[in-house]
Amino acid sequence: MNPLAWIADEYPSHCLTLGRGLAGRELLSRLGASPAEMFRPHDEDEANEFVWAGREAYWNWGAARAGESGGWAYALEPASMWGSLSERLKAASSGTEVLCCSYADAMETIAYWRDRVLLAQFETLSPQQRSGQEPDILEEPMRRAGLWDGDPAELRHPGLALLHEVTGVALSQEETVLAWAGKLPAMGLGPEASAEDSSGPSLSARSADASGGPVGLLPAARPAGSAKAAPGLGRQRPGA
Repeated sequence: MNPLAWIADEYPSHCLTLGRGLAGRELLSRLGASPAEMFRPHDEDEANEFVWAGREAYWNWGAARAGESGGWAYALEPASMWGSLSERLKAASSGTEVLCCSYADAMETIAYWRDRVLLAQFETLSPQQRSGQEPDILEEPMRRAGLWDGDPAELRHPGLALLHEVTGVALSQEETVLAWAGKLPAMGLGPEASAEDSSGPSLSARSADASGGPVGLLPAARPAGSAKAAPGLGRQRPGA
């Protein structure tokens, strides 16, 4: 049983990044979040409003939740993939190792970095086509997850299953909702903005000029009852 499968069940687009031996806040910071913006939500409504605000401001920033489990830090984006940018994973892996599983538009990507070196990267629908300096390094956990010699189309959330096989990390939705929260800047607005290579799995990028306020401002409080219940996110924007 895959203890991370609920992430894909709840969030149609998502990104889970794991960093060995780090604190959740440190992983957020390495991925581009400002420490001054990190906070712990008071309740589930506040946590989910933050995610909805990130959805509305997608081309500016995405909401992430972070904590620790089994010797690894996690950063979970319920509605964005900005943590999967290659320059951010490269920075996050400095002195340690980082694994990332990102999913959007039926494309699930795995990236494995160690000390700023990309060891392996591939799409789970075509796991035989791998890049990186050690493309076979995940062979054994890929076998256990059914990715090495199975039919990826018949597997349920194989990327998240692989992350569990490699790290042993198991998360519940309850523990992530009230974890540390922070904004991950959209592509071109984070620490990689001046780097030559900011490539990585992302939704079709465009100019980061959408509404939602600048990175650095938390979403404004909304009147009670202004949103309705939605599976996986507690409360939803009116009309959504």
